Amino acid sequence: DEQVVGVLALLSREPLDEETFDALAWIAAALAQRIGWTWAQEQLEEAVRLSEQAHMLAVLQERQRLARELHDTFSQLLYGMSLSAHSAREALKEDDSNEAMVEVERIIQYAAIGMAELRTLLVELRPEVLEGEGLVTALERHVLVLRTAYRLTVEADLGEEPVTAAEIKLALYRIAQEALHNIVKHAQASHVTLRFTHNEQEITLEIHDDGRGFNPEQTFAGHFGLQSMQERAAQLHGTLTVISAPGRGTSVSARIPHPGRGI
Repeated sequence: DEQVVGVLALLSREPLDEETFDALAWIAAALAQRIGWTWAQEQLEEAVRLSEQAHMLAVLQERQRLARELHDTFSQLLYGMSLSAHSAREALKEDDSNEAMVEVERIIQYAAIGMAELRTLLVELRPEVLEGEGLVTALERHVLVLRTAYRLTVEADLGEEPVTAAEIKLALYRIAQEALHNIVKHAQASHVTLRFTHNEQEITLEIHDDGRGFNPEQTFAGHFGLQSMQERAAQLHGTLTVISAPGRGTSVSARIPHPGRGI
C-alpha cells in the first residue's frame, strides 16, 4: 500500500523555461524516490530488528518455562525417591521385607513418572521426536503421568496414529499439553476424559474434566494458555472450543482439517 512519508517542494524566485523545469522535476523525482527507498529500507530493518527481539524473547521465555518445569518436576521426584530409598534401607535393617518392598515399588513408580516427564520435555525441545514416535504415544505418556503422579482417573480413547503433517501433530500435542497442564494446576479435578479421533476430513481432540470450572470469557492469571491454544488451532484453519462454568468442569475441543499426506 502506498503511504505518504514526506513532501518535497522545489521553489524558484525566477520563472523557469521548460527545459530547466523538466530537468529540475526529474532531479526532484529521483531524489524523492531515493528518500522513499531509504525510508522503506529503514522501516524494513526496524521490522526485522523487532521480529528478532520478539523471537529472542519467546526463546528466553520458553527456556525459563522449561527450567521451571525441570526444577519443579524432577526435584519432587528425586526427593520422593530419596525418601523411599532411605525408608527401604531402614526397613531392611529391621528385617521388615514387606515394608522395604513397598518402598522399592514406590521408587520404581517414581522412576516411571520421571521417564514419562522426560519424554514429554524431550518432545518440547526436539519436536521431530513427535513425528518419529507418534502423537498417540506422546499422549499416552501424558496419561501415565496424570494417573501415577497426580492420582487422576483418566479415561483415554486415543485410537490409531493419524497419517498427517508433522505441524498438525505438534499443534495438537501442544494444545493437549496446555489443557492437561491447566487441569493439573487449576481444575482440582478427579476425573479426566481424553479422546482423539480422525477421519478423512478432520482430526478432533477432546479433553474434559470434572473440576471446578471457570468463566471462559474472563481474563485472569492461570488461563492465558487458552489464547495460545486458540491461535495454534487457527494457524491450521481449525477451531478450538472451550465450554466451562464455575462448578461445572471444563471441556476443550480442537478440530483441525485433515489434509493427510498432502502437506
